[in-house]
Amino acid sequence: MVRAIVFDLDDTLYEEITYVRGGFRIVGAVLAARGVGDAAHIAAALEQLHIENGRAGVLQTLAERLAFPTAWIPELVTTIRSHRPDIRLAADADEVLPRLRTAFRLGCVTDGWAAVQRGKVDALGLRERLDAIVIADERGREYWKPHPVPFLQCCELLQADPGDTVFVGDNPDRDLLGARRAGLRSIRIRRPGSYFCDATCSDADVRPDAEIVDLRELEERIRDWR
Repeated sequence: MVRAIVFDLDDTLYEEITYVRGGFRIVGAVLAARGVGDAAHIAAALEQLHIENGRAGVLQTLAERLAFPTAWIPELVTTIRSHRPDIRLAADADEVLPRLRTAFRLGCVTDGWAAVQRGKVDALGLRERLDAIVIADERGREYWKPHPVPFLQCCELLQADPGDTVFVGDNPDRDLLGARRAGLRSIRIRRPGSYFCDATCSDADVRPDAEIVDLRELEERIRDWR
């Protein structure tokens, strides 16, 4: 019997690239004001580096290419983390969450820097849409997923047994492994083009109970378990 559904945040309830682009636009404006170049071109260069190199070292590489001081990088990182997110729920999430909430308790477990994740939660209006939200970093980085504690904390807030709870997330190492450790069933969402769409879990024995590409598939999948 499924009584509660808990969601990951980034690339599950919204497209994370929209948050990243917002941060890059602000960095572009800051660097343009310092005479480094055109703001839009800088933002586009950052996104291209992000696509090519992943998340690590993007600003360092940009500093080398555009010849600005690497001493600026910590400030630019802070600028990205502190910017006001201009993000929206994915269309499928916006549609399905109200329907699901009529039948299930709904929650969210997310990690990442607490202030950053709180900003995303507020921008998406999730406090009004969900019954419980757990930001793992508020306990400390050692409790980031796949640590079971934030999953269990969310179940407690939802007054749901882990065995009656389904976790929906995109990252196999954080979401699937964390859900397994906490005793929750899991559904993996593979949004086309998302960061972890093609990633595999470091533990080959960990597999989701189901996979979807759109949150509107949840109702049918969970119906089979009721």
